[in-house]
Amino acid sequence: MEFLYTFAVSFLVTAIVVTFILFIFYKVRKIRDVRDVRSAYYNSISRIWFALFMLVFGLNSIVQFHTLVAYLIGGIFIIFGAYQLSYFNKARKYFKGNLPIEEKAWQEFEAAKRNKAKRKKA
Repeated sequence: MEFLYTFAVSFLVTAIVVTFILFIFYKVRKIRDVRDVRSAYYNSISRIWFALFMLVFGLNSIVQFHTLVAYLIGGIFIIFGAYQLSYFNKARKYFKGNLPIEEKAWQEFEAAKRNKAKRKKA
């Protein structure tokens, strides 16, 4: 039984670290992207990873600390994490559907910019 508890805590701590790293990774991708829809898409993915971070953090606090305060705080983290996970998954699906539209508009914008530069040279 002690092995199972140690394994669960190790798994949860590893999951906390991985989800936080992926949250930061997608937040950086969001900041570095110049396209609006793609930036919003990356933001929704980063918020999904943050929601998973909150869920795992809440589970970890419940598993590691067996007090009423830990149960309350862990439960709050789990509830907020689950709400954010569902909300930002809907946002991700919405922005993923708009990515081809933005890609087409971006290509048209780049073509118009190139044509304008050619006309300016001539």
